Amino acid sequence: MDLGRVAFAGSASLGIMLHDLRIGLSGFLRAFGFALRHGMGWMFIAPTVLFALLVYLFFQAVQGPVNELSAWLAAWLELPVGPAGASLWSDLKAFLNGARELFVLILLKVAVLYVLFKVNKYLLLILLSPMLAYASERTEELLTGRSHPFSMTQLVKDALRGALIALRNGFVELGLTVGIWLATLFVPVLSPISFVLLFLVSAYFYGFSMVDYVFERRRMRIGETVRAVNDRMGIVLANGALFSLLMKVPFFGVMFAPAMAAIGASIAMVEDRAREQVVRR
Repeated sequence: MDLGRVAFAGSASLGIMLHDLRIGLSGFLRAFGFALRHGMGWMFIAPTVLFALLVYLFFQAVQGPVNELSAWLAAWLELPVGPAGASLWSDLKAFLNGARELFVLILLKVAVLYVLFKVNKYLLLILLSPMLAYASERTEELLTGRSHPFSMTQLVKDALRGALIALRNGFVELGLTVGIWLATLFVPVLSPISFVLLFLVSAYFYGFSMVDYVFERRRMRIGETVRAVNDRMGIVLANGALFSLLMKVPFFGVMFAPAMAAIGASIAMVEDRAREQVVRR
């Protein structure tokens, strides 16, 4: 084996990876200004309205079951109380019994809200897929001058593919996450590594969802897309990592992250294609 060739190949791969990370980060960070300059600022409002509607509908749907569970838990946690005024401890238990139902109800609603925030990223990606498909296409059109004739049929197909990719990625990520947590449970010393792995897995699948809009326009099958995504790992990880980090910011994450990720992925992919054309020459 020629160690020199191996070292050269490794160095070249690292160089490409670093270049892809740079343009992935740059594309995401430039997306906000790009959107405002080209009349796409409304894309920051739509996710916020949608998320507020989701929160309202979700709480309306679970309000009955949550109230019933709250009443059951409150009864189960009830403290036996002696005659009023019998002792300070009896009075304290009576006070706690009076407050327990409200406390349990608030706790359950906070838990429901936490679960909603945990799943909202993929839920938003699925429901916002028509807007994100348009954002990606419009960005590429503005950057390259290549227009794509509007077709409602094609837009619906792109949106459905985006939703299916997000759903697929959500299930795969969930499986990997459970696997990593189980490994950590049995080997606790892996905890620091698990934290990094979980973040990278999350970043990969979010970035995958965003660059897929570009590959869909190139009429690539999902298998071809997976290979193309893995060939551009730096772009995918950079885009997904910034999306994931921004989504952790209350309110602002939901408002800015989806559109910035879709626009940023298209900016990065246009630059990547320009690099490929230079290399071919």
